[in-house]
Amino acid sequence: MGIKATKSNLKEILNQILLKTHILPFITAARALKVLELDFGHFSSAARWESVDKNGQPIPWFSYSAIEYLRSLDLTNKSVFEYGSGNSTLFWAKHTAKIKSVESDIKWFNLNLKRLKVCKNAQLTFENNKVKYVDTINITKAKYDIIVIDGDSRFECSLAAIGKLKNGGFIILDNSEWFPKITKYLREHNLIEIDFSGFGPINPYTTTTSIFISREFKPQINNKTRHPGAI
Repeated sequence: MGIKATKSNLKEILNQILLKTHILPFITAARALKVLELDFGHFSSAARWESVDKNGQPIPWFSYSAIEYLRSLDLTNKSVFEYGSGNSTLFWAKHTAKIKSVESDIKWFNLNLKRLKVCKNAQLTFENNKVKYVDTINITKAKYDIIVIDGDSRFECSLAAIGKLKNGGFIILDNSEWFPKITKYLREHNLIEIDFSGFGPINPYTTTTSIFISREFKPQINNKTRHPGAI
């Protein structure tokens, strides 16, 4: 007990010295920068211009706080429908039971199709007709645990998503600060909005990824998750 107290006292004395000499703010700023750029992998993602973590593994182009929340959930038995494909599709293929994604850009579709060949639980569809793109979610009668709106025609996609969401599921809207009409619509349909704001991969600015959970939502927690920068 005495040793712990001594260490604590020494740390407090050192902090006071650093504070008075105006060095402490620079140290904390450097540590914060290290967490963002190295621990979260922002530097790597910007260098590659690709949404990846520090180990080069694909992650959604969401805010880091949203990504970390999703990583904290056990999603192994969940089904996903995604408007707009990318590294997020590879992320969902790794962490969920199955992922269906629709893409409207032919170059991006061809690139992702090659990368998804090793993912037996992933299905990627190309559709550049706006009406058919939105309606892709209705091709089958299946409903989904997670619906991601991160592509074209986001308002129309949100209209389609409501009827295809399972009880206890949630809808993810990326860049939600740009779409107040959509967030209002989803809230009006009895979904609870949770906003995750902050930095994300690649970009030098902050953004908001919002998750709209149904009131029957019962999260299953992945207790093995360790978040970047934690002590």
